[in-house]
Amino acid sequence: MPFRPSPRPRVRSLAGLAFAASHLCAPARAQETAVPAPPVSDPVLQSLVQEALAANPLLKQAEEELAGARQRPGQARALADPMLSLSYTNDGWKPTLGSEPMTTLGLLWSQDLPYPGRRRLRGDIAGRDADRSVQRLERARLDVVADVKAAYAGLLEARARLDLIATDDQLLRQMEGAVRARYSVGQGAQPDVLRVQIETTRLEQRRAERAADETVRLAELNGLVGRPAGSLLETPARLGRGPAPPPLDGVLTEARQRSPELREARLAIDAARLAVSLAERDYKPDFRVAAGYMNRGGLPPMWQAGVGVTLPLHRSRIKSGVTEAEASRRAAEQHLAALELQLRVRTEERLARLRASKRLAELYESGVIPQDVLGVEAALASYRVGTVPFVAVLEALAGLSADRAALVSVLAEQARLLARLEAASLEADGSAMPVPSAVAVGMALARAGELR
Repeated sequence: MPFRPSPRPRVRSLAGLAFAASHLCAPARAQETAVPAPPVSDPVLQSLVQEALAANPLLKQAEEELAGARQRPGQARALADPMLSLSYTNDGWKPTLGSEPMTTLGLLWSQDLPYPGRRRLRGDIAGRDADRSVQRLERARLDVVADVKAAYAGLLEARARLDLIATDDQLLRQMEGAVRARYSVGQGAQPDVLRVQIETTRLEQRRAERAADETVRLAELNGLVGRPAGSLLETPARLGRGPAPPPLDGVLTEARQRSPELREARLAIDAARLAVSLAERDYKPDFRVAAGYMNRGGLPPMWQAGVGVTLPLHRSRIKSGVTEAEASRRAAEQHLAALELQLRVRTEERLARLRASKRLAELYESGVIPQDVLGVEAALASYRVGTVPFVAVLEALAGLSADRAALVSVLAEQARLLARLEAASLEADGSAMPVPSAVAVGMALARAGELR
């Protein structure tokens, strides 16, 4: 079984139970920072991040790809291999080496020489591609860190929900005592006793689901950090409200500076400009130098030397190549503009959701859940004196349980949003922020006011 924090001490009073339930996720003091960060450093999370950076297979794959890409510039700048050929020229049908002056055994060497600057441009283009691999490695690192933080938040969420179920169980036991007390004196109904038992069974179903969710989250986290399957992890930290969201301009500025995609796109523009210069070099000729030695047997040897040059006569083909390279450069510039727009949209979206989640957490902690607690207490007190049916007590408890679970989800989503902001990710977030319906909140507040 995965490790879970030890159960908190049992609290005898209903008010004490409700208070403990509403404070399972402690809020953290907000603080203004240029980049959102966890309000309290968590040594467990820091250790997990370091383990992931050292052992994650995707990072190792990106590192090996970078090591290979760094070898390409030297290859691109190198000269083509020279050509060495052996030939025999005979004068007449019979072999006449050494007797006929035109009979030779020749050895010829030749070397192609591109127009000056062409090899340098090819190497520079390959160098830009290697630099782009650096940015892909940086993106992999940022994603791994964000994934670890998100998975850690998911594990804390699963364990917090298990704690909530334990608190609900204690509340149900107190309600069962009240129901049995009324039933024993002839004031209660047997269906109320059965309903408490049914709710207890349903609670065990929820416990099994949350335990499975905890196991899944732990397995996900172990996979990210490279730990063996089934490894246990203690998590003394609890979910809390993060720092106050900073201004949009500051976050956007840092996101643009941090984004590996933007840096990679700028390198792609540089490479495209170099490719235009390389295509324009096709208007210039390439060269070939050659030297040869011819053995004539007993006759004096012969030698030769020569220089060849390509004639770039097909100007339309070269012009098409230059036009293509210029179009690729313009496309690279537009790609950078599209990435900047996408990053801005993602950052604005996450900041808006972060502000909303922070406000929701404040409403839950200071308004909705305290009202739910009062509603449960008032409903149970009214049931004990026979002024409301038992179903009103169960409805009040269901509202409290749902709102406490929603608060946990809001805080976990807040941690995931902070992780994605730190990573300056361009990908759309898959999770949705839990938002309580206005009807549910209104009913909870009205119920608390009526039953008081």
